[in-house]
Amino acid sequence: MTMETGTTNSDTLTEQLRSSDEEVRRQAVMGMAGRPLAEIRSGIFLALGDSSWRVRKEAVDLLLGSTPDDGVMEELVLMLRSHDNAGLRNSAVETLERLGRLAVPCLSRHINDDDHDVRKFVIDIMGSIGDATPVPLLISALDDGDPNVSAAAAENLGKIGDPRAVSPLVQALGKQDIWLSYTILEALGKIGRPLPMGVISPLVETNLLKKAVFDCLGAVGDAEATPLLVEGLKEKVRNAREAAALAIFKVRGRLNDETKRRLDDQLRELTGSPFVDGLLASFETAEKPLKEALVMLFGLIGDERAVGPLLQACRDDRLRRNCIQAFTCMGEAGTALLVREFAHAGDEERCFIAYVCGELRYKGCAAILVEGMGSGNPVLRRAAVLACGKTGLTEMVGTIAGLLDDSEPEVREGAIDALARLAEDDRASVLAIAQKMAVTESSERRRDAVILYAALREADRLALLMKDEDMLVRRNAVTALASLRLPESASHFVKALMDEEPDVRIAAAGALGELGGAECLEPLLLTLRDEDPWVKCTVLKSLGKIGGERALGAVMEAMDGADGLIMISALEALSFIGGDAALKQVRRTLDDPDEEVVKSAIEILAGSDESILLASSEKILAHPHWDVRSTFIRTLAARLGEQALPYLEKALEIETDDLVKGQIQDIMGRFK
Repeated sequence: MTMETGTTNSDTLTEQLRSSDEEVRRQAVMGMAGRPLAEIRSGIFLALGDSSWRVRKEAVDLLLGSTPDDGVMEELVLMLRSHDNAGLRNSAVETLERLGRLAVPCLSRHINDDDHDVRKFVIDIMGSIGDATPVPLLISALDDGDPNVSAAAAENLGKIGDPRAVSPLVQALGKQDIWLSYTILEALGKIGRPLPMGVISPLVETNLLKKAVFDCLGAVGDAEATPLLVEGLKEKVRNAREAAALAIFKVRGRLNDETKRRLDDQLRELTGSPFVDGLLASFETAEKPLKEALVMLFGLIGDERAVGPLLQACRDDRLRRNCIQAFTCMGEAGTALLVREFAHAGDEERCFIAYVCGELRYKGCAAILVEGMGSGNPVLRRAAVLACGKTGLTEMVGTIAGLLDDSEPEVREGAIDALARLAEDDRASVLAIAQKMAVTESSERRRDAVILYAALREADRLALLMKDEDMLVRRNAVTALASLRLPESASHFVKALMDEEPDVRIAAAGALGELGGAECLEPLLLTLRDEDPWVKCTVLKSLGKIGGERALGAVMEAMDGADGLIMISALEALSFIGGDAALKQVRRTLDDPDEEVVKSAIEILAGSDESILLASSEKILAHPHWDVRSTFIRTLAARLGEQALPYLEKALEIETDDLVKGQIQDIMGRFK
């Protein structure tokens, strides 16, 4: 809608602000944009109290963009008195909050306003702003005659988190006002400074404050708080009991080893007591943070009634490790109880029991693992056979070997894993199994033989399998032999560089790079002529790991006319080699037409010598590809922190991509 300029124009907009059509009113607010604040002030104030939140939002945004002065802020504070227009009051609150520190002086003048509602709004706005300047005023407001105002002062002192508020807040606890005390305890917990137990502990005698006391101690408590928290586990009121459990979990993480042991001794005294029933009841419906705390407590208390719930909790991936730790704390007695559950459990629970036994290396589980390996459920067979390996049950080698012919590949893999784990303890039996597998017609069995030979460190037998007719067997044998890191194996890898399959040559080139040494350099230099680009990439990386002038020269020569894939691998090699010559070569690639190459060069230079990168900043910021500019900005900010601001400001001036602009503004906002 086009309008004439002048007085008529403003009058028209004001008239439209009184239209019954919401969209007309919203467009009228938008039409005020760009005009002097003095001209549109009354119109904005009218729109701030509009019945439509969409209109109010436009008015708030417009006012904030018009640089409101102190007079405008005073009027906004006066709007807080609008008891009959909640929309206007909410608009004023939002605007003042978004003005941030600029509004603090004006707000401070009204903290003792005659209207208690205004005082509360002012205090809440100060807390949302988070500036510490008005903290002394908020401390004084703790003595306000209106309970809502004093409670708001306590709450917002907690939001701001200034330690100057701790002593006055503790002092205000003496007023014996339950609602105020509850709010103060929450605030003290947010501030997070140590508190005198002599002041806090008496409050637990008040039922309505128990939870707040325990929550507060969870945030700031130390060893002195643990007896009170352990007693809190005996509370009949559920939310207080749960707060004590969560607080113990948090406090224990801050204790030294000796103090932890004393706390654990106190918790073990609860074994067999009726109080454990209350914790078990909470466990059924608890959210994750509380469940983690209860799992820890069950392990430390060691009560057998917790075995079933802990077993059920193993179903949750997020809690499984915590449950394992709990069973570890229970020791063999707890695991024995778990094993006893096996007879009555379903297949899913049996899988978890086998898993736990394996993780805890509990040798008393042999009977149930034999039963599990004979189950018709493949998931249970796999869990049981893996547990055999982890537990070190060498007497089970024959039973495990029987699963090598299982119909399910996951079970066969589990059996190989178990045998590999048992190789050190029963070398002869595992070697005999591997030798039979190495000469079978099945390539899968020969690949499994590679795994066992690696576990047995049988280098010569692995070298023989590097000549196997199956490519996967050869490649796996090369990789397995490389994992042994035996210098005398270099000659086997050199031969594998001539294999007909690129995957085998790649594995061999990587192995030579890991071994290093002069005897590995020459074969790699020759293999740079390989036709397969992935082989070349691996060779370049291995040359980088070996290093030296000859390797550097070969890498630089390989970069001439190379494509992006080879270039990126060469850059990685240069980053390994390091030195002035290598970094100069990296800098040259900042002119490469491939943006992925340029991005790799940026990351390498940032990690080695950012001065080289800064010297090229103008060129990089003018790069035609947005992702290069974005990578440079992110990398620069990560390396330099606030010192990157001048470069970011310059980048923002010339950047044309909205996404990158937003990224720059976001980073600058974090630094400022």
